[in-house]
Amino acid sequence: MLSRIAEALYWMGRYLERADDTARLLDVHVHRMVVQLNDDRVGASLLESMGIEGEHLARLEAEGPIDLWKATELLAYDADNPSSVVGSLRLARENARGLREILATEVWEALNRTYHELDNHVRAARTLGPHLLFQWVRDRVALVGGLIDTVLLHDDGWRFLTIGRSLERVDMTARLLGAVPANADASRWSGVLVSCGANDAFLRTYGGDIDQAKALSVLLLDPDFPRSVSYALAQAEQALDDVDGGQRPNGGRRRPLVRTSAAAREVGRIRSELAYTDPALLAADLPAVVARLQAATAYASELVTQRYFQRVAFIEWTPDKSA
Repeated sequence: MLSRIAEALYWMGRYLERADDTARLLDVHVHRMVVQLNDDRVGASLLESMGIEGEHLARLEAEGPIDLWKATELLAYDADNPSSVVGSLRLARENARGLREILATEVWEALNRTYHELDNHVRAARTLGPHLLFQWVRDRVALVGGLIDTVLLHDDGWRFLTIGRSLERVDMTARLLGAVPANADASRWSGVLVSCGANDAFLRTYGGDIDQAKALSVLLLDPDFPRSVSYALAQAEQALDDVDGGQRPNGGRRRPLVRTSAAAREVGRIRSELAYTDPALLAADLPAVVARLQAATAYASELVTQRYFQRVAFIEWTPDKSA
């Protein structure tokens, strides 16, 4: 597989997951913020959870208070922001446009239709409220994701897409958990579960008794919940192993006895670290856990880029003036 195709598939997966997770996060926050209109920091805290901090955040605050609608404008509608819902969907489609020979026709048509309908839904959201846009984005990304898993050939192209989607899911979940205050009550953790699509899974596992440790056991550790960090890391680890693995004589895949991919080792390390940690200990040291997850996913992404997407520098020939 060509490096540029693998890279485009990887980032297509990341941008689709980013659009979905950002829409989920904003939908829950918008509902909560409407109730807490007296909270002047709620917009800034939302931007911080999405990685907009430091000098960038200070410049935005210097222009005036960051209220609910200013934060939503930046994180939902801004097409120039690659972390916004609209910006992520546009970039996902841009990466997919050069993959027509790789993507199944149904996948391309679903993503292309989403792109062409996006402006109409943004205009409707500005008039009627953003909830309809967020729900539509979640439905469309779910459709594209379902087609990717059911009609796309599960070869190395699908694996790179899965790696990108899984690493982005871990990073976005960590960002969401990092925005939860230490004194958050059960209602706040209920909102976190809803934004991660984990509320029903939690209720089936623990009933209605919500606390931090139980929520983290589902969001971080549950091996059977597809949106948990542990599940996403396992998917990324398996896909990385399969990309590096050889072929059996009958065409099947085999797992390598010794991993040659540093990215697979890094993903496996953080997954094992989580798997053998008690949920109560995770809850007691949540900021450090979030920092380790974000650092591990960033490092794994860097290792994937170095190994598979590295390009040879362009060589420019210049005339010999001494001749």
